[in-house]
Amino acid sequence: METTIGYKYLRLIPNPKFNLWDVKRYRKSSSLTFENVVRLSDILTPYKNNVSKEEMIENDWQIIKKINFGGELFLRDKKEINTYKGKLNLVPENALIYSKINVRYGCIYFNEKGSKPFGVSTEYPTFLFDETKINGFFLKKVLRSEEFKKLLNTKTSGISKARVKQDEFLSIEIPLPSLDEQDIIIKAYQEEILKAKKLELKSKKIKHKIEKYFLDELGIVKPNEALKVKTGLSYVNYDTLSKWSIDHINKRNKGIDISKSKYNKEKIKDLILFFEGGKTPSKSRKDFWGGDIFWTSPKDFTNKTILDKAIDTITQLALRDAGVKLFPKGTILSVFRSGILKHSFPTVITEIETTINQDLKAYSLNEELINKYYYLYFVNIFKSYVLLNASKKSVTVESINTEDFLDLQIPIPPISKQQVIVKKINDLQSTIKRNKTYSKSLQQQAEQEFEKAIFN
Repeated sequence: METTIGYKYLRLIPNPKFNLWDVKRYRKSSSLTFENVVRLSDILTPYKNNVSKEEMIENDWQIIKKINFGGELFLRDKKEINTYKGKLNLVPENALIYSKINVRYGCIYFNEKGSKPFGVSTEYPTFLFDETKINGFFLKKVLRSEEFKKLLNTKTSGISKARVKQDEFLSIEIPLPSLDEQDIIIKAYQEEILKAKKLELKSKKIKHKIEKYFLDELGIVKPNEALKVKTGLSYVNYDTLSKWSIDHINKRNKGIDISKSKYNKEKIKDLILFFEGGKTPSKSRKDFWGGDIFWTSPKDFTNKTILDKAIDTITQLALRDAGVKLFPKGTILSVFRSGILKHSFPTVITEIETTINQDLKAYSLNEELINKYYYLYFVNIFKSYVLLNASKKSVTVESINTEDFLDLQIPIPPISKQQVIVKKINDLQSTIKRNKTYSKSLQQQAEQEFEKAIFN
């Protein structure tokens, strides 16, 4: 019950719920309603078992690195135990832990029965529970639900690094049906998630099928067959030697071996019509930003091969006065400077007119020689070929060496054959896209059904 007095509110708190003198916990109300309510302090038993580095090493245990927002556990490398500073507590099997800093984002982990113990700092409170009354997967799923993330966010304290302390965590009330009901609910949820994962696995198999198809059609050697460790003298074919550089010679044709391709090979520099970099207009000029012209940067490349929008925009004034160039639709963009180049070579074809920042290169191809979608698939599927042969190391960030990139060779079948290859890969990519869409739908449905089963 609330009584309004001007802009302030009086709140009457039921005596059974008044267990701590803390204004914040009563200032925000929750919209959650459910039956079979229990407080976590009634079902969880705090567990603290100090463990030495020597014990960790002797038992082949590892130290936690993090719990991500998806509730997955990541462990440190075993060799980091010796250099680790601070006390360690052991997390046994059949135990629940949470991250004080990130629990409100879903960083809760259940170390199920039969799993290997691991070490944590005091930033990860650990709890045991009675498995004859509680399904650990059910408990974890309830606490990672969107409604409980909101509730946990009201339990934080501290300014610089807000945390959810153990007593705050244990004060939370949750629905806890009978163990049989918990088992039924979690089984239904896991069955839907399993269907989604099977679709994801099918998509991975299709990706491997695409790579094998491409390799077979071009007659190039698989990466694991191309990379063979050799000792002693190495002979280099004079016809393929374009630069007097040991590093250049050592890197040639790593990742895939295109030397035995069925088709002639051309260097990228002989296939392009233009090749230009980008620029960032002055951030101090507010009149340069927020206009109607797209300005593309590496952050716009996530999971894309076709670019239809960019997060940032600039004004006509920036286009005129800041020395940036507007590239037309159909331009190819590649990331040439970014940490992502450690494992990927993001390349897209634009469906928009856009300017670009200095970390990208914009270029177009002579389509009488090479289909741009054929090129797009080649550099995306065989990204290791590009990275191994054209990337350069830096103390700050990974980058692509422009000269080495332009010297890379690509097998060039006749245009008609390129079109056949593109159509086949398009069809397979469409199947992957459908699988991803259905998988996402199944996961969303599983979440909705779970919350429907426990919340009124």
